Amino acid sequence: MTESQAKLQINPKKYPKWCKILILALPVLISFFQLRLADNDFYFLHATGEYIVKHGFPYTDMLSMHSSMKIVVQQWLSSVIFYYSYQFLGAYGAIILLYVFSVIVLFLTYRLGMAITGNEIISAPVAAIVNILLFDPFMVTRPQIFTYAILLGEVILLEKYVQTVKIKYLIGIPVMSLLLINLHAAMWPMLLVLMVPYIISAVPLNTKAIKREPTGDLLMLLAIFVVSIVIGLLNPYGVENMIYLFKSYGRGGLDVINEMKPTNFGTTEGKSFFGVVGACVLLLFFVKKQSVPIRFFLLFAGTTLLGLMQIKGIPYALFIGIPAFTYILKDFKLTSITEPLKKIVTKRIKVLVCIFVILGVILSCEGRYLTTDDIRKSNLTHYENLYGAVQMLNEVEEPIVLYSNFNDGQYFEFFGYHPYIDGRAELFLASNNNEFDYFGEYLLMLNGNIYYKDFLDRYQFNYLAVSKGLDHYLYSALLLDEEYEQIYDSSDVALFVKK
Repeated sequence: MTESQAKLQINPKKYPKWCKILILALPVLISFFQLRLADNDFYFLHATGEYIVKHGFPYTDMLSMHSSMKIVVQQWLSSVIFYYSYQFLGAYGAIILLYVFSVIVLFLTYRLGMAITGNEIISAPVAAIVNILLFDPFMVTRPQIFTYAILLGEVILLEKYVQTVKIKYLIGIPVMSLLLINLHAAMWPMLLVLMVPYIISAVPLNTKAIKREPTGDLLMLLAIFVVSIVIGLLNPYGVENMIYLFKSYGRGGLDVINEMKPTNFGTTEGKSFFGVVGACVLLLFFVKKQSVPIRFFLLFAGTTLLGLMQIKGIPYALFIGIPAFTYILKDFKLTSITEPLKKIVTKRIKVLVCIFVILGVILSCEGRYLTTDDIRKSNLTHYENLYGAVQMLNEVEEPIVLYSNFNDGQYFEFFGYHPYIDGRAELFLASNNNEFDYFGEYLLMLNGNIYYKDFLDRYQFNYLAVSKGLDHYLYSALLLDEEYEQIYDSSDVALFVKK
């Protein structure tokens, strides 16, 4: 018997160290072939962070033209972090931050899998697959990169607690509540939601299908739940931040935004999600039936439902729901595959397998590079065209009342202009700003459901930066309107001035 065979028999749930490192390095390697630019939201995040650093916390809008509109900066700390990343490292700062947190999320996904199964054979490849799917398109320069890491850390601590009943693991959860409420308050309720399966599993309950052990102490879990809520008050906007999610999403037509739409097969994200869920269902037919702790069932079912409801819910199903599902595979041993193959796998077959794996990785990297290079070039062209409009505005001496659409508004805010609307969609809902439903009005105008003249007269715009695609109705009308003159033209952006 060779030394390596002996190790496999002694540790049937572990890889050789070099093998585990290679598996976990795979998503990192592929991600470096995905060419990145700062996400569209980065521009209003930077502008917000700059304002907070220089002037303190705003309570009325300081970016758009609606200066009397009430706002809650639910991601103020993330904005400050992105602002400083740009100040210190320029355009690469936010991208470097993105890659750092991608590695952190990868590591935490692996640690969660290990906490649930104690099985490297399952945890390492699951972490790798999940993070390959997660990086594109969900790891972007937005506050969610911090959210993913915090929520993964929370579930790991909860799992460690119920397995050891050591209170020290629960101490970090209120700290995570404090971080999340300030980094990304819109997702702060998720921290509480993820505690619910652990609280329910600690309630005395016996069924044949659901395994209860280990459970943890119910009163202790409830106490941490309450403390986490109280800690959530420690933010510049108080209760408003805590209930931000309920006043924002699912309202005012926000479902027109791609990430807010229900998951479907028509999107790349939907295909990947349904493929993963389908693979899990398929596995159930081949795995020995066993009772499942209720917390894992609830984590998988709940996050899968979240992923079905909205595209932006898919990441939570990937990095929390899938590791929870792997509990049913915790007894899987590598020897169950290696032993039957020993008689038929020759050295030549091993070499061929290695070649195919290497080719697969190379093709994945090449495919990711070619796909994202096209997207990157398209985005760069659009930003260059927008910058051309910015340069024209920089030459203007009169006060500027600027129209720009939902996708481009933040770019003008980055340069100090105050457009009609920007990518902070929920802030333009009446339920949040206590003033007017600007987002609803914007959608009506965008689709030609209100007369463009009435819209322009209401705000007395003297400059309009329009996208020829998204603003097709307005662009076509302005070309024929003698009151407006086109002073800048590019492949996809035009700038009009009122004569």
